[in-house]
Parts: sequence; structure tokens; C-alpha cells
Amino acid sequence: MTAARKHRTLGHMIRVLGVVLISLWLSACATKPPVQAMAEARAAVQSVKPLYDSNEAKQSKTYKYFQSAEKALMEATQALDAKQYVKAKKKAKQAKQKARLAAKVKH
Repeated sequence: MTAARKHRTLGHMIRVLGVVLISLWLSACATKPPVQAMAEARAAVQSVKPLYDSNEAKQSKTYKYFQSAEKALMEATQALDAKQYVKAKKKAKQAKQKARLAAKVKH
């Protein structure tokens, strides 16, 4: 291998490494806590909670929808605490959807 070719190969490797490092840095910076999604999920679950406060409501077939909403919110909170923001956002959206379903079915 000639000296010029070694120089070009080394230069190429340095550029590739630089692009990879910048990409990793940007992706780390781009991931933020899903504050809005968490707030919406909490509000949705809290708004449905009064519908399922009575013992009679807890015996209903639709109670499982409310339970799954609470579980998804709990998992979202755990993921948020673990700084797993993508998972937290996904679980928060699930909690919101399940809470809406629980409210819709209950009425």
C-alpha cells in the first residue's frame, strides 16, 4: 500500500468516526423527557378515576380498561424515572388511549 493511499484511508476513517460521534451526540441531545405526553396521560387517567371509585364499578367488566390505563401510566412513570424517554412516551400514549376507552365504555 502506498503512502498516499494510507493517508486517504486514514482520512476517510477519521471522517467516518467524526460523523458517527456527531450522530451519537445529536441523538443523545434530541431525546428529551416526554413532559406533554406524561401530563396528558396523567390527566386522562385522573379524569376517568371517579367513574371507577365505587365497589360496583370495580366489579364491572369495563374496570379492566381502567386498570390497564393505570398500569400503562405506572410503566410510563417508571420508564421516565429510568430516563427511557422513548418507552415513557409510548406508555404514556397507551395510558391516555386506554383511559379514553375506559371512559367511553363506561358511559
